[in-house]
Amino acid sequence: MAVRDDYDKNSVDCCLSYLVEVFTILGQFRKHIAIVGGWVPFLLFNNPEDQHCGSMEIDIVLEFDAITQETYDTILTLLQKNSFVQGTQPYVFLKQATTEARIPFQVEVDLLAGEYGGTSTGHRHQDVQGIKARKVRGADLVFKEAVVKTLTSRMPGGGINEVEVKIAGAVPFLVMKGMALWTRKELKDAYDIFYVVNNYTGGINALVKAFEPYKEHGLVIEGLGKI
Repeated sequence: MAVRDDYDKNSVDCCLSYLVEVFTILGQFRKHIAIVGGWVPFLLFNNPEDQHCGSMEIDIVLEFDAITQETYDTILTLLQKNSFVQGTQPYVFLKQATTEARIPFQVEVDLLAGEYGGTSTGHRHQDVQGIKARKVRGADLVFKEAVVKTLTSRMPGGGINEVEVKIAGAVPFLVMKGMALWTRKELKDAYDIFYVVNNYTGGINALVKAFEPYKEHGLVIEGLGKI
């Protein structure tokens, strides 16, 4: 498939190692941060006979209304201490890296948040410890249906590390991907949706059952309607 051909394994592996690094750095916030976006199919539904291509960026939703100002180090401070710099967009953090093949690779971390609560509807961001996390439609569902998983990966420095992470479950993932597909028409979004539907544990009937409690939820109806 063309999408998989665009994702160089060295770059994907490099990005995965930095994903583990980021969740290690932000360990004190692990209950209130979750992986969304292109890493979800790889981490939750990867089929050994049909490997998902992974991702080359890191999307994280912050549970903004549960993260207080009263922490020893803020998310911003921790990222900056570990050589992440803010991009031109306030929610984007970048770090220069090198793959195992010694190819330069730019790590991108996007900090996202739900729309409801916090700043008014006219604002595009939620304020979280001085960071402006970008509001994303559907992200309010993430912490209602998050899956906790232990990831083990080689760290950028070479050592192996194990970290517990929250990952968006199939319901918020598909809703958010539907919203994204509607606005940007990227082939990778369609691939991710197809992959999760095709590889969901228990098959399509189990996936339908997972959506049952949300069949009248406005965001779910909207997101699925855009796929």
